[in-house]
Amino acid sequence: MELRQLRYFTAVAETLNFSRAAETLYISQSALSQQIADLERELGVQLLLRNKRSVVLTAAGQALLEEAKKLLHQSEKLVPYIRQLGGAENQDREIFIGVDYSVDLSYGSFFRSSLADCIYRLRQATPGLRPVFRMCEHEELVRGLDIGTIDLGFFLHFAADMKGECRTQLQARVLAQDEMVLVLRSDHNWEDTPETVRYALEKRGLYLLEREVIGMSQILRILDAIDVKPHIRFTNSRNAMVLTAESGESTTILPVSVVRGLRDPNLRCLHFRVPAAMSNLLAVWRSDSSNTLIQRAVDHLTQKFTQL
Repeated sequence: MELRQLRYFTAVAETLNFSRAAETLYISQSALSQQIADLERELGVQLLLRNKRSVVLTAAGQALLEEAKKLLHQSEKLVPYIRQLGGAENQDREIFIGVDYSVDLSYGSFFRSSLADCIYRLRQATPGLRPVFRMCEHEELVRGLDIGTIDLGFFLHFAADMKGECRTQLQARVLAQDEMVLVLRSDHNWEDTPETVRYALEKRGLYLLEREVIGMSQILRILDAIDVKPHIRFTNSRNAMVLTAESGESTTILPVSVVRGLRDPNLRCLHFRVPAAMSNLLAVWRSDSSNTLIQRAVDHLTQKFTQL
């Protein structure tokens, strides 16, 4: 049994609605259902009675809910407490950095080189500084910021802030803007027009990553803005999604920066030319954090991107 499973179960048990719980957790409804089913199999009991109209807790589910809430509360207090015991001196000699999978960290990308240079400069000015990097799914990164296991997170996000995404107040700074584009493989010199975008979507359909709830929200707004309803298929693998587009079998939607990182000369990008296609590269941290390394890192990165 994992804490993540307990967190997922608690969200469903408290809302008694898989759809709303999935939205608050920033995962797909099918992935959430699978996690609950796995938990029930591991425990050997049914926790929820569900049909098309309702979700009801069983006696075992009610008992687990009470204990799960206690365990989750204790786990959330543990990491910040242990780190605080290290004192301010130790806190300012380490920084935990999380990067959303949507952010381009390919070799040669401007963000990758800027982040590496930023931490290098901090280490020169702070002997003994230990940076810890993690690549995360969106909801995992938000959760890490919320409970204090991640000091500084980087997201590609449609909004200029992250209000309402966790219980802790988060502060965000826009480092740069990116653009979502339609990506496809073709030997034809397709004209980059709204008509071509609609034709490609209707002809080939879309292949998307299932668990990217935030990205899906933006994609649906884009499709609504250009008034097209393509056939959409989903995969759990980012590599499978990109390979399918590279093979010419389907289209997908990716940030321009990520497409550049793929370094595939056969891929074509078609622009949607709607405001909904724009994304923000955000640096995000807890507003109540006392780690002085965070502000120094954000200021350095802001200066680097300003020079673009």
